[in-house]
Amino acid sequence: MQIMTAENFGTAKESIGYKGPPGGGKTTYAASWPGPVEWCQFDVNQKTIRELVLGGLDARVYTFDTHTEFEDFARKARRREFEASTIVVDTVDFASAMLIRDIQGTQIKMKIQDWGKVLTRLQTTYANLMSCTAPLDGRPSYNVVLCYHLIDVTDDSGGLMKVAPKIQGGFKDELEAYLDTVLYCSSAMKSVIEKQPGGGGKAVPSKVFECHSVPPTPHHTCKGGGLPPILDGSYPNLMKLWNRIEGEVG
Repeated sequence: MQIMTAENFGTAKESIGYKGPPGGGKTTYAASWPGPVEWCQFDVNQKTIRELVLGGLDARVYTFDTHTEFEDFARKARRREFEASTIVVDTVDFASAMLIRDIQGTQIKMKIQDWGKVLTRLQTTYANLMSCTAPLDGRPSYNVVLCYHLIDVTDDSGGLMKVAPKIQGGFKDELEAYLDTVLYCSSAMKSVIEKQPGGGGKAVPSKVFECHSVPPTPHHTCKGGGLPPILDGSYPNLMKLWNRIEGEVG
């Protein structure tokens, strides 16, 4: 048991979720958080994280053969055994799919009690990670960054009911309640003006990452418009934004 006081509450770190379609910049935004980073890589596409590490990202990247290994990692994080500033899970949906495969094993299909095991183990794992944002017995806290894809949840007639993390089972409805902040990430092709040697500029097509705060509706999808204003979702710019807001409120 730990008793929280004004002294140790004041040194808590941040937890944030970056969600959206593949290629939307989730990994890039996650890599903007302070290092050293303990990076849990589950996404089978490792191109972006490979380029980031080769480019100098201060991260130790883990891959796991079983979800049990990841659960062991989360317990170590809860005990603050890592010398790190940030923990990243990329992505939560690939990690949860690994757990389902582990539990299903050679069974043709999952049993009802198996889904109960999935939910309990995911709840425990992410509760352990979220606890890391608070200090423990004088040991430092960590920022926790979760990346995940989305899925449209429809009714029997195909009507959109909600958009949720792409996680099988009940945990998809709980995950975002664990987080301080959730941002929706996407990308777009836009013209960027490049200066020319002889003067002037030339419009060059370029992939641009965009980040949005989540609107107050469960019907939030990567299809169509109606998104909130674009913001820079990188750590330095979020800190500027949050600090400015806190200063105005104060």
